[in-house]
Amino acid sequence: MKDHLKSSLVVLASLATLWTGTASADEGDLRRAGRELAGDLCAGCHAIAEDQRGAVVDGAPAFPALARSSLTAAQLQAALTTPHPVMPEMPLSRRDVDALLAYIRSFAD
Repeated sequence: MKDHLKSSLVVLASLATLWTGTASADEGDLRRAGRELAGDLCAGCHAIAEDQRGAVVDGAPAFPALARSSLTAAQLQAALTTPHPVMPEMPLSRRDVDALLAYIRSFAD
């Protein structure tokens, strides 16, 4: 039984290492996908870049400001996935939410 547990832990550790490497490689892809989604879905109301020019909806927070705010990742996720009166309901997949969060977080780096 101990050998089985030890083998399982070795496999899990190996998978975690692989996943971590994949996750960091995927972060760039997520950010690019998030930038594209933000341009398509969010730029009409939010400033989605540091250098964005043009009108945005009054009170819609800029993505760079969101990234530097005290909001946690969970709070940002809730804002993207929970309908509220100011923001229109958008059917976002889990990957879309992850991509938008990765893009927003990129301003804090």
